[in-house]
Amino acid sequence: MAESKVAFLGGAPIVTAFEFDGNILTSGKLKIKTFESYSEEWARFVYDNRENFTDVPIHDFDIIYGPIANDRVGAQIRNFKNDSIDLDELMRRIKYLKGITFQYFFGTDAAIQTLHKL
Repeated sequence: MAESKVAFLGGAPIVTAFEFDGNILTSGKLKIKTFESYSEEWARFVYDNRENFTDVPIHDFDIIYGPIANDRVGAQIRNFKNDSIDLDELMRRIKYLKGITFQYFFGTDAAIQTLHKL
């Protein structure tokens, strides 16, 4: 991803690596949202977040874990917003084409404090 961004924006790719204790996800210390697979709830969550143009998050989760959406999310969100496709089709179209791959989102200071730079 860093290399493709650099090709588009210029500069040099930089990757910073972190680790964290996965036990934090079940410790009850932070508010966690997990999407185990692609679902309508996941697609709606992606849509709602991508359509939020304010400084106020639409959720209060510290960490979110779930499937990665493909790189063409923007076009598909426009199709959904314009009623060109329904939620099921949006979900189908934004699935990552190379199979299901998961990612973490650390969205609060408390969540970021769980990360340890390598």
